Amino acid sequence: MADIFREVDEELQQERAATLWKKYGGWVIALCVGIVLAVAGNVFWREYKANQRAEQAAAYAEASALLGQEKPREAAEAFAALADSGDAGYAAIARLSQAAALVDADDIPAAAETYMAIANDSSVPAPYGDLARLHGVRLRIGTANAPTLHSDLAPLLTPGNAWEPLARETEAAISIQEGDIDAARESLKLIADNPETPGQLRQRASELLQALGG
Repeated sequence: MADIFREVDEELQQERAATLWKKYGGWVIALCVGIVLAVAGNVFWREYKANQRAEQAAAYAEASALLGQEKPREAAEAFAALADSGDAGYAAIARLSQAAALVDADDIPAAAETYMAIANDSSVPAPYGDLARLHGVRLRIGTANAPTLHSDLAPLLTPGNAWEPLARETEAAISIQEGDIDAARESLKLIADNPETPGQLRQRASELLQALGG
């Protein structure tokens, strides 16, 4: 009889956690996409000012304008063309923008594939490659198998990595999806107990922990 109650309790915990993840997951993805675009714009214009790459600057501006016109599919294609033809110095930025545009176009499989291609490109600077990896894993939660997702996420789970707190949260989400509540609690506790974790992320982790009975 005790086993039955424990199973029911685990199911309720998973249901509460899933509800919270639905509440905050979209916000997290939107935040990360915003970070991508902000970083892309900042790096691009710094590069442009230094090298006066006017033609490529115009191409990037045109692709960005398509986003403003609510044409994310066309914008993704324009960013992809720029990444293929532009200098290596900011090809990765164009790819990140392409992937973000694909998310806006609701083409999640293509966006995830693009993000993971960036992540696995050794020529991409670590902060951008790591951010792409985080996106690529998050977008595949619920479609890819859990061991693959854990393996893809592993490089971000090292102390000092800029994206470690969000990677820990992602790790917890993967564990929830596969029904490993103990592992999810462990990941969330690492977030909540870390004084360097941003406040909003610590709050989310604490709420998820509470939902999981942690």
